Amino acid sequence: MILSVIKRYSLQLVFTLSLLLGLQLPNFLQQYELRLQGHFAEAELQLSQFQALADVYFSGDLQGLINKHKSSSVALFRDEAVVIENSLLRVQYLQQKIDNLNQPIWYRLGLLTQSIKEPIFKEAWGNYQANIVLNQQAIVVGVSVALFLMLLLELTFYLLSASFRYFRQRGLNRQSNGEAH
Repeated sequence: MILSVIKRYSLQLVFTLSLLLGLQLPNFLQQYELRLQGHFAEAELQLSQFQALADVYFSGDLQGLINKHKSSSVALFRDEAVVIENSLLRVQYLQQKIDNLNQPIWYRLGLLTQSIKEPIFKEAWGNYQANIVLNQQAIVVGVSVALFLMLLLELTFYLLSASFRYFRQRGLNRQSNGEAH
């Protein structure tokens, strides 16, 4: 009796907490994507200064500017080539992430989980302000997360119960076999 009450309330608690968590995911994703777009705009601005030089001296070939700096006998220019190349790589990396923003939310949430260790994710997480936006997307994600975690918890309870019954029955069988001899 007590176990069934504990189970019922723990399931209700897990459902409520997972629903609230799921409702937050689209909002956090949006804040992360806004930060991503901000970093992209900043990186593009930085690279545009080097692109302007490439436009003037290398007919717009940024790689030509980088190669010229790399082959320079002056250490300053060789070091500057690294800065320009890193700027280019950052823009390309962020552009690739930006291109994924037009994907469905489940795909974007999957990509978000792969970004957990990245500085932009940590920045978004550190500045995240939780609020509940009740739009269709948030409700679908919230209910989906809640149902998934509920099913996972139910499965866990079932497996624990089944294993408990199995070992209990096995112990009773050993006792009855031991008494029969």
